[in-house]
Amino acid sequence: MINKPTDRIKVASDGLSTSYYHFPKHATELRHIISAKEMSFARGNLFKACYRLGEKEGVDVMYDLNKMEFFVQELKEMYGRQEKL
Repeated sequence: MINKPTDRIKVASDGLSTSYYHFPKHATELRHIISAKEMSFARGNLFKACYRLGEKEGVDVMYDLNKMEFFVQELKEMYGRQEKL
């Protein structure tokens, strides 16, 4: 049986710009998008690591890739437990 998160609302797409790609009017930083999308801690951290890939001072690209892998695994576990992603 496949678990389906209950926090997802499907939005129809015609292949053009769709509402789930629009930024909130107040969004000037990633934190605003994370909040508006009501991302879990794991999803927000994955999003941030993808966005900054290789740009964080003092760490190399592998740091961000490892962080992404860690949070993808966490999201998979959360999905299995039917938790909000």
